[in-house]
Amino acid sequence: MKNSLNLCIAALIFVVLGCSCPQKLKELANDAKSPSPTPFSTPTVNQTPTVKKGEYDLTMEKFKQISKGTPRADVERILGGKGKEISNTTGGGVRFTVNKWEGENFKAIILSFRDDKVMTLSQVGLKKPVSGI
Repeated sequence: MKNSLNLCIAALIFVVLGCSCPQKLKELANDAKSPSPTPFSTPTVNQTPTVKKGEYDLTMEKFKQISKGTPRADVERILGGKGKEISNTTGGGVRFTVNKWEGENFKAIILSFRDDKVMTLSQVGLKKPVSGI
């Protein structure tokens, strides 16, 4: 009796699968025939980097006027402003800050101060002046 019941259940499963499989195959075939969506066209972007207009007029001549120990007030006068403070810490009674001045065409001057006197200097993009012929 158990074998007959198992046989009937197996036959029923095959009938159900047999009836639904052709329909599923048709659906899959229709899905394959339907046109695929057209890809979106990507607008072309100008690959030329934009020139960044800086806040400060930075030159090698101005940078050379600054040296270790230069007071912050003199630096601000030479560079035309306070720049952007990018770091500030105090420890052991000493205040350390790092300021950045940005100019056009990605020029920059970065100075670190210890108690408002220049401790380190760095620059990016400044060129030596070209002497006239």
